[in-house]
Amino acid sequence: MYYDCRYLSACEAAWRIFSFDINYREPSVERLTFHLENEQRVIYDDTDSLEDVVSRKSIHRTKFLAWMQANKMYPEARRITYGEFPTKFTWKSDKHRWDPRKAGNVIGRLHFVPPGSGELFYLRLLLNYVRGPTSYTDLKTFNNVKKDSFKEVCEAMGFLDDDRIHRCNS
Repeated sequence: MYYDCRYLSACEAAWRIFSFDINYREPSVERLTFHLENEQRVIYDDTDSLEDVVSRKSIHRTKFLAWMQANKMYPEARRITYGEFPTKFTWKSDKHRWDPRKAGNVIGRLHFVPPGSGELFYLRLLLNYVRGPTSYTDLKTFNNVKKDSFKEVCEAMGFLDDDRIHRCNS
């Protein structure tokens, strides 16, 4: 049988018992999406023609790519990480660009990526530390040496102590 009911976690129950606001809290949280080079998400309807989908300008103007573009345009942007970016800049979704923030407080959050996701996991790790990159090449460069992968950059920066799998002989 199917039960139509709602479950509350302990945290949510405590918030309700103490009559805390559940919605409309501040500061707001800006979800920061990111992607590997030329692997941005494309959303389309079943009725859209392939030519129309591929020719959309918004495909090449993601929040993540716009962040790198803003790092080129604004010197103050180069001093903060992607996660810190919404504290100083605001995302204009209609224009697909970041503009300097005039007021308000916002927290940036990079979405979770499991370690088994490979390069995307290492990219997320780098985005928490690297400040002001203007391209994927900048993200793959450490101490003026270009690496072949985000994982290699993470290793060079000392983020990965030992990433090898040890197997026991039985």
